[in-house]
Amino acid sequence: MSYRVDVLDFIEMINNQDHFSISDIGVKDNYFRNYHLSTSINQEVVKDDLVVVKANYCMKDDVILDCFTKESFLELHFNLSGSGINYKNPITTSQVVAPMTGNMIYVEPSDEKSEIIFCKEINYNTFDIHFPIKMLNEYEGENKMLDKFLNQIVQHKSVGLTDNAISLNSKILLAIQDIQYCCYEGFIRKMYIESKVREIIAYSFECLNDNYSIKLSTRDIDCIKYAAQLIHADINHPLTIKEISKKIGINETKLKVGFKSVFGTTVFGYLQDLRMNEAKHYLLDTELTIEEVSQKCGYINLSNFSNAFKKYYSYSPSIIRNENNLLKKMNTRTSLKKFNID
Repeated sequence: MSYRVDVLDFIEMINNQDHFSISDIGVKDNYFRNYHLSTSINQEVVKDDLVVVKANYCMKDDVILDCFTKESFLELHFNLSGSGINYKNPITTSQVVAPMTGNMIYVEPSDEKSEIIFCKEINYNTFDIHFPIKMLNEYEGENKMLDKFLNQIVQHKSVGLTDNAISLNSKILLAIQDIQYCCYEGFIRKMYIESKVREIIAYSFECLNDNYSIKLSTRDIDCIKYAAQLIHADINHPLTIKEISKKIGINETKLKVGFKSVFGTTVFGYLQDLRMNEAKHYLLDTELTIEEVSQKCGYINLSNFSNAFKKYYSYSPSIIRNENNLLKKMNTRTSLKKFNID
């Protein structure tokens, strides 16, 4: 069975349910679950027209969302799922956003309908950034692809920067994780997230400027992007090259060479970037012991973890943990002095 729903009705259905919370820093979390679907949507308005949205969807039946655009918007979106997201719109020729792939789009108000198709019993994980055009206008004349994109916007045309060809490489993924793990508050949080958004935009253009060093078919590229999703899905128990190769359906040589071509790093390098970034956040933002952090990041031997961490960051896990604890104590001491408590 399948359902067709107007996207505004879908959003209203989620927003008007009881399971949501708004934090002191303006982050709104919606959790909705019934017989037909379950969703988790985290939305943060950073400033002006800058909004970051992380969402998870799982439908009990096939759902088609009918979308009509009443206001123009500029969006950078990524599919972090293990499955492609199907859609129909007049902007791009491609009708699917493959796993670990994204695109930048500008949409003008229109009576023409677009569709987003969610297949039943598939967990979809997305990360979207809505941002003001002025963030791109600052760099007009610096890049031919950007200039072509901006020229279409000036003419009030809906346009996609690519045909869903932005690969979610480790640089983009780490910046997304930095936003998700961010513990700052107030204006520092806003500045930090905005800086990470700019990073993601920059890395997206960098990705598009890199031409594939070997000839890859569309299927090969989709398989390699699926490999990246498999790595991202469980960095604590990583699959071997052989296991990944079997799961995605291409040989080991093409996987290794193709992965380096698409993502700019090796399979191990991609995994290591994710592991080390997660380890850094555990050390900075949790009370886990270094040994516990090591285990959570997939290391059996603490010494191997410490050596890998030091090689990656040029300092040991104990140094970052000790300095972080010292900063916390200093901040606490400062707060107590403000109230003359000693």
